[in-house]
Amino acid sequence: MPLLDLGYRSWEGTRTPRALRWLVVTVTGALMIWRGYWLRTILALSLSPIIFTVFGFFFFEQGLQDQESRMWVSQVARRQFGMDELASNIEHNPEQARHEVWSLFLLTFFKQSQVYGMVIVLGLTAPRLISYDLRSRAYLLYLSRPLSPAEYLLGKASVLWFLLLAIATLPALCVYFFGVLISPTWKVIFDTWDLPLRVMAATIVLALPTSALAIFYSSMTTESRFAGFAWFATWIVGWVTYSVLTTASAIGQNSGEDIAAQFHRWQSVSPFHTLGQVQTIVFGANGYDEPFWVPIIVCSAVTMGGFYMAHRRIAGMLRA
Repeated sequence: MPLLDLGYRSWEGTRTPRALRWLVVTVTGALMIWRGYWLRTILALSLSPIIFTVFGFFFFEQGLQDQESRMWVSQVARRQFGMDELASNIEHNPEQARHEVWSLFLLTFFKQSQVYGMVIVLGLTAPRLISYDLRSRAYLLYLSRPLSPAEYLLGKASVLWFLLLAIATLPALCVYFFGVLISPTWKVIFDTWDLPLRVMAATIVLALPTSALAIFYSSMTTESRFAGFAWFATWIVGWVTYSVLTTASAIGQNSGEDIAAQFHRWQSVSPFHTLGQVQTIVFGANGYDEPFWVPIIVCSAVTMGGFYMAHRRIAGMLRA
């Protein structure tokens, strides 16, 4: 009987269920990024647009009894979004316009407010998730356990999904329930029951392609600053390219409908506008005759391609 047995021995403790092992990676990553003071500050600031959405809900519901508040909401719909028909419905039959108005407010919260917060928050957190592990070879510590590369990536991506839930989904749901509470009748629940489901669908649209792209950049380098530069460059270059192409296409167009179609056609070159277009479809506010499947295909391709390349990178590092 040897005094020191250095060989392998079977684990006699309690094992984590296979389906939950990725949570270890998620908790470790979340604790790592939560230590940053600036991240907590930016998360708090990213919630500030909820104030404007709450005011929109409040003024609309007040408009059911107050003509002045109703006119303010209708002017916003007419001048800000160019929806003359909706503005007319708000003025003359606000209860029937409630579903469309609430959808418009929630869409604006996702499409214009929280996308910017998402870019900043993920740009500060995602580049370090995998690049730090590659540089310190900590991924070997993770994968020496009964954890597959796919589960490792799922754990890393879940950190980003948790952040997006905090800055987008939960505030949107809170705004919806606030609208229910201030409504004059509980009938509003039957009129708007599908909006929480649309919020969840919009969250999936926001979370999957963005996390896949961020994970891909982080897995391709051991220097987080390179991954962060690629992340921000993607959004900035896409926005500039969209602006240049739409401006060039608008020159010489005489019809307003033709100009709107040109703007819609070039949205797929910009991640900002592609996500916004799919979220517009999710909330049922798509007013274009162009095929709606183009941005959906783009988001799906980015999601599958990003996770596939990241998985291939991690699996290749193990074989090296």
